[in-house]
Amino acid sequence: MDRYETDDINKAEEQEELPEEQRAYIKKMIEKLMEKKILVVYGDEDEKDETVVFDEGGRRELCRAICCSFIFALTKKDVENGVVKWNPKRPYFIAREEDGYCPHLDRETLMCKVWEDRPERCKNYDCRKDTNVWIDWEKKILSKDVFKHLPE
Repeated sequence: MDRYETDDINKAEEQEELPEEQRAYIKKMIEKLMEKKILVVYGDEDEKDETVVFDEGGRRELCRAICCSFIFALTKKDVENGVVKWNPKRPYFIAREEDGYCPHLDRETLMCKVWEDRPERCKNYDCRKDTNVWIDWEKKILSKDVFKHLPE
């Protein structure tokens, strides 16, 4: 089966349980969108055991906090918390300023102003594994297209 009917997915989501086959299909489609640099993800986050590295080795100045420009849907928990700003034109997607970055990013320090209450995706995202950001994390080599999606 290549396609899932919207009503079936909505019904399963209402019950907060998707069959494994549908979960695998959705994950595959999300990965394809990410590969195409669309960088949009929707849904709730799975709990992670490992700690995400933040600015190891001073890489923040190199990447200019590019992860703070990614577009994604907030989780139910993020919205209910009421701290994170969302886009009124795309309800429950993270808000963006004219420069393409999150309104919670301090532009001078490149630090999150709502760090303790940041979205689940921000807590779980690990740029070390993202080839759209780093060609080589160890050698501090960024992808040549890493800033391509930002307005000029």
